[in-house]
Amino acid sequence: MSVYSVVSPAQINAFFSHYPLGRVLGFSGITDGIDNTNYWVSTSEGEFVLTVFESISVSDLPHFMALLGHLAAQGLPCPYPLPDRQAQHLRLLNHKHAAVFRRCPGRAVLKPGMTHCRQIGWHLARLHQHTQDYGFPIASNHDLPGYLHLFAKVAGQLAAADLAVIHEELAFQAANSHAGLPTGLIHADPFRDNVLFVGDKLSGLLDFYSAGKGVLLLDLAIAAADWCHDDGIVNGAKLAALLAGYETLRPLHTLERRLWPTLLRAAALRFWLSRLVHQLHPRSGAITQNKDPRVFRQLLCQYRQAHRYS
Repeated sequence: MSVYSVVSPAQINAFFSHYPLGRVLGFSGITDGIDNTNYWVSTSEGEFVLTVFESISVSDLPHFMALLGHLAAQGLPCPYPLPDRQAQHLRLLNHKHAAVFRRCPGRAVLKPGMTHCRQIGWHLARLHQHTQDYGFPIASNHDLPGYLHLFAKVAGQLAAADLAVIHEELAFQAANSHAGLPTGLIHADPFRDNVLFVGDKLSGLLDFYSAGKGVLLLDLAIAAADWCHDDGIVNGAKLAALLAGYETLRPLHTLERRLWPTLLRAAALRFWLSRLVHQLHPRSGAITQNKDPRVFRQLLCQYRQAHRYS
């Protein structure tokens, strides 16, 4: 979440006049995240989030709105789009599609502990269970072609040492296919700034706009890349807690256990590449956030070393 589309008080007031959500009292931009523009909005009826969609295609947006409605109906702690007075979930703001969500309680955890790791694992298993038969038509780009696409954007700007690591890892991933692993809908971005907690209880799972059909185990590996290290050093106990929480609801298959180290490496590679793209080709905006890609390089090297001697 960032702010790329600046809106005025008059525009916010006009937009919210189409919703039965009371009078706007104030609003402010949200700094977390990367892809969309987001604002906190306070009204006489409560606290809301206004999202202006910056990069999702118009044809895909209804599928994401329907997914969020489905998840909310299943009791998952995620925001869902509120209808306007004409029962529409999307409206135009500054010539871009936008939606309003009720603000979830809680806050992001900066330094997760074992309980937080178990909780995120358990809720990812819930997500996978409740979407097992859900017909989501969008495929995830968290795969080898997706990694190659990202690499092509930055390859000419990288140091020789980084290029060597990436080339080796791409070759390894190409030689170790994920074929045969269970697939379904994955969140694909379950990072700390997309998860809220009240105390030790997960209260909100946010930002499903990277979701797609993909390898279920990859969701856990992506979570591990952000939740299961201490200042860039892999924490094996947190990894075990994440897996234990997940397997409370969905035990891993034999092939998943065997390929777990491979998926950890794939997730670290993917986010190293995507953060490099954001760093080397930044988008302009009023409030933006670029995350340091080096932590994922560090994680990838640790995963590679541990895998080599396992």
